[in-house]
Amino acid sequence: MPNKKETEKLSITLPEELVAELRATVPCGKLSAFLAEAAEFYLAWRRQKAALKVGFGASKDEEHPDLKTPEDSTAYVRTLREADEERLTRFEGDGGEQQVAPCSVCDRH
Repeated sequence: MPNKKETEKLSITLPEELVAELRATVPCGKLSAFLAEAAEFYLAWRRQKAALKVGFGASKDEEHPDLKTPEDSTAYVRTLREADEERLTRFEGDGGEQQVAPCSVCDRH
């Protein structure tokens, strides 16, 4: 999250149902950071989607003999997923949902 000097205040309008879910989910005082992180993830996804669209077909079979068959591709994807699972386990600790501590400022959580 950028420091205070690098931020800009923004007024947005959201659907009531979304606001209710955000208030029930996000700890008090953390909404701006949560929305900034969500926006960063979404924008990165859009950039990746655009890059994939541009790069589709750029890879040639002769450049990747290790991915010639569907089985080769499946094995490669399985390796990526296992790495993701290991990384998630390291970040989440016990693999459970993160608990939200009660807020001392408001009556939520």
